[in-house]
Amino acid sequence: MCPEGSVADIVIDTNSVFDLEGGTRDGRFGWAYRLANTLHARTDAEVVRRELLFDVGDCYDVELLRDSERLLRGFTFLANAEVYGIRMPNGQVQVIVDTQDEWSTRIRPRLGSGGTLGLRGIRVVEENVLGTGQQIGLFYEQEEDDGETIYGAEYSTPQMFGTRWNLDLEVARTEVGQSYLASVTYPFVGEQGLRASRQSVERRDRYFEVLIPDGDELARVWVPVRREQFEIAAAIRRSGGRYRHTVLGAAVAGERIEFPGLARFADPDREVPGVLSGFDTRWDPAHSVRVMAMAGQRNVWFVRRRGVETVNGIEDIQLGVEADASFGPTIPGFSSTNDIAAGIGLFAAAEPRVGSLVGMHFTAQAKRSYETVPDLPEWNDVLAEIDAWAHLRPGLNSRHSLVAKVSAVGGWHPRVPFQLTLGENTGLRGFPDHVDAGSRRIVGSLEHRMLLSGPFSDLVDLGTVVFADAGKVWDGEFASADESPIRGSVGLGLRAAFPPGSRQTLQVGVGFPLDRPPGVGTVRVSVRLGVALGMNRGGLDSQLLRSAWYTLESSDFVFPSATP
Repeated sequence: MCPEGSVADIVIDTNSVFDLEGGTRDGRFGWAYRLANTLHARTDAEVVRRELLFDVGDCYDVELLRDSERLLRGFTFLANAEVYGIRMPNGQVQVIVDTQDEWSTRIRPRLGSGGTLGLRGIRVVEENVLGTGQQIGLFYEQEEDDGETIYGAEYSTPQMFGTRWNLDLEVARTEVGQSYLASVTYPFVGEQGLRASRQSVERRDRYFEVLIPDGDELARVWVPVRREQFEIAAAIRRSGGRYRHTVLGAAVAGERIEFPGLARFADPDREVPGVLSGFDTRWDPAHSVRVMAMAGQRNVWFVRRRGVETVNGIEDIQLGVEADASFGPTIPGFSSTNDIAAGIGLFAAAEPRVGSLVGMHFTAQAKRSYETVPDLPEWNDVLAEIDAWAHLRPGLNSRHSLVAKVSAVGGWHPRVPFQLTLGENTGLRGFPDHVDAGSRRIVGSLEHRMLLSGPFSDLVDLGTVVFADAGKVWDGEFASADESPIRGSVGLGLRAAFPPGSRQTLQVGVGFPLDRPPGVGTVRVSVRLGVALGMNRGGLDSQLLRSAWYTLESSDFVFPSATP
């Protein structure tokens, strides 16, 4: 018996980028709306149907509708999804699934700034090929000042062969060699899924850039690094109620790190005798295969809010607490080291009053070696990050919000290439990509955001941002640079999202450093997709990830994601 009745019918209404029904968009931009819809391939209804957690004849459960909404809104090619039921006279329920497409063709330039504004790379991605939900992309990147050149292609689908299996592929050519990634994942299906698995293999041939002091400047040194990794993981048990459950999992993970060449200066004309002699012996090749045990506890709920990470899009905000832990020893005979690795993660978020959100995220990993090595500590490759943030708004409908974030990142006793920097790339806007280097870093930011209204609000969401940043790095045991002073910057920018309600945010900003006289040469222009601040749980520091020996989070929430 079904207490709330059964599902009699499912009506799927997939809408293009702009809704032209009702004649509300027939004004002076009507031609633009129609052109955008003509050029865009509307999402196929079967792509939407495969993500639903119910079918005709099933008992009507409003929680399954909410889960289905979140799964659909997790797709980057959908701006929004609404799933609701209409009670019929006979007691059954007709379910309406109403989706709105994003503009799915993305052109993402990577620009230099600071008096030398120019194209340093480009990524072209179609996120919804012919409405199938598949993604194809091409990319080209060049590091600053004629640095390393990388080009490649990517492909992904959330519904491999019409199933719930996810497939991700990427190949690239680098100056060190080649890189590739192949990953097949079966994620937890909403809140009631009982199983999940992930298999992946990856190779990265890249230059690891290290910055070393050279007079009043930082010289860029390239260390060629080859890292190969594989993983076979599965959730063994998931128990508990909806939004509150425990997960146990296991994995076999392997890694090999090699150095296929000698370190060199990025600038071929730079010659500093003896400076690079230590880099050829600083890190040793190593390989390991280990068995990992994983556990996680989840106690969360969701609220729907508008304009938190986005300009004015609808978002599912996760509140509550998640905690996870993993550990595992190396397997003798398959490893050059004898150690046990451990990792922990903690996420917490709350809404102290309606419209205002606060939270934190902590993650760490480390290895304990059982081999006696003179002058080396037992604990090594310790990596950690903690972020705390607040999004404050006078009311749900206010156009003004204040966003604050503090991020601290550090590494201790690294046996793999590791370095942190301070600058534009790590959150200190208004400065070059890298101005200081070390092993510990803290950056704090404060933003005032305002949503604009005007004649273009039917075509694009626009908002302004005024920001202030401050940061500092410490050298730690990897003394590549002296301890930096506290540096600060201020700036302003424009935030945009196309079409209105999109969850894809473009931010263009201008930053001014506070430690030097103002002038054209000190102005830094930045172009970013996404936001510099926010509460995205997956936004781990990129410089920490490039040195991580294993996925920094291994619970069911990121391994694999319980909700998109």
